[in-house]
Amino acid sequence: MFGFLKKYDAHLCSAVSGRIVNKGKALAGAKIVRELRYTDKKKRIDSALTDKHGNFYMPEINVRSKAPGWSMVDQRTMQYITLKYQDKYYSLWEASLGGIEKNTAFDDKLKKLNAELSDSSRTITFINLKQPSVDFYATSICRWEKDASLIDEGNED
Repeated sequence: MFGFLKKYDAHLCSAVSGRIVNKGKALAGAKIVRELRYTDKKKRIDSALTDKHGNFYMPEINVRSKAPGWSMVDQRTMQYITLKYQDKYYSLWEASLGGIEKNTAFDDKLKKLNAELSDSSRTITFINLKQPSVDFYATSICRWEKDASLIDEGNED
């Protein structure tokens, strides 16, 4: 069969979980929206609400697609995870995931999207386990205990 007709498994986003607080208090009932834009040009959008403790969870997203069979095309997923609260948008995660395989470095960050709404959005760098000389980047108001270095202090969105 021709490669451009065959469908492949493509990993677009790991499971996402975290906790949202505002001035130290859990933010209950807040809507978290995840938008994924893959090479195939289809937008995939889902959402979750925070519980009474400010916790939320979104499942892993994998698709079947012909895009990995396209020659000379960069396999990439743009990941946007946002929160809207009191008419203001907060970037919990904005990053570009290359390839169609699961990525442990992204998994580790996405399962700990813990945010304080008063924190400013910033660009961070984190370790690329497969190519340590090439870092990964993301923009977020979230903070991690380890393995994420500040690149710049951004302005809140």
